[in-house]
Amino acid sequence: MRIFVGEYVVGGGLADLPIESIPASLRREGTSMLRALVADLAEFAEVVVLVDPRMIDSSDECFTDGPIDRREFCKDQPLWPQWIAAAEDCDAALIIAPESDGALAQGVAMLRAAGIDVVAGSGDFLRTASDKLLTAKKMIAAGVSHPLFMSATDRRHAKALTKFDRFVVKPRDGCGTKEIRTFDCFDTAKAELHENDLLQAWMPGRAVSISLIASSTQQVFLPAVSQQLDDNSCEYAGGQGPLDDDAQRRLTNLAMRAIEAMPPTARGFIGFDMLLGKRSSEDCVIEINPRLTTSYVGLRRMIHGNLAARFFDIETGPVACCTPVNSVKWAADGQVWVNDAVAEMS
Repeated sequence: MRIFVGEYVVGGGLADLPIESIPASLRREGTSMLRALVADLAEFAEVVVLVDPRMIDSSDECFTDGPIDRREFCKDQPLWPQWIAAAEDCDAALIIAPESDGALAQGVAMLRAAGIDVVAGSGDFLRTASDKLLTAKKMIAAGVSHPLFMSATDRRHAKALTKFDRFVVKPRDGCGTKEIRTFDCFDTAKAELHENDLLQAWMPGRAVSISLIASSTQQVFLPAVSQQLDDNSCEYAGGQGPLDDDAQRRLTNLAMRAIEAMPPTARGFIGFDMLLGKRSSEDCVIEINPRLTTSYVGLRRMIHGNLAARFFDIETGPVACCTPVNSVKWAADGQVWVNDAVAEMS
């Protein structure tokens, strides 16, 4: 089996920018996800990976040892044609790219148009999950717990929103948490609402996430984990897990309802950002991420077997944890600790 892996930051998506203008945290996060995924895939397949040479040293053993076909990105040529050329003789492709500016949807569409089997959701699923306004409409219409919202063109919940004490304004297609703005005044938040933004009520609860792997034959939920977010900026700082059994049941049930409310068809890795309330009736879906997230670096340390093998039905059946509650934690840059010991890449 031969699989192409394209990670947007490492794989040339920012090749037109000077290296010093690309945040080091962004480079580390992209590299850590790519390392983890390539390491898992290389256990059962030959992996083709395209690399901006400024991001990863040519001697890096993770991308040279084993069944790895490492190719160098050419900054003088367009991104997608290079990804297509690298993936054209592969059995499948996995893409890690931001929803921002439609990068993820465009990459998936371009590779699929070239006849490449991209392990990702359908066009309708990606379009909805990549747009926080469309996601909000789907969740609320289906009765799935989700914050009330307002956009520049949809003010149906404006009156109800005035009853809340805190608000969030974020890009409809934003990726990550750095562009989130919080406000204590509804009128101020509304004044900051631009065409491509979404305003939502700030909901109380513990920031958590749960992930789903959907293949052609099964949907399997992975262990739920907590998220470390800055109280004011909401900036993501890492995570920890697995959560206890009660939280697992509650979040799995809510995520099942959320995925049923979305357009068909989910495929690949889907991450659900949620809030865990004091009681199950206060649990809430915040966002749905239709691509690999940083939590992958920690999740792969929590379960028996090879996480990536589940994309291709090489491993099937329920997921079983191999670590105690809250024994695995990770930083935003992908560094992982198991039982407070730094985990080596494998």
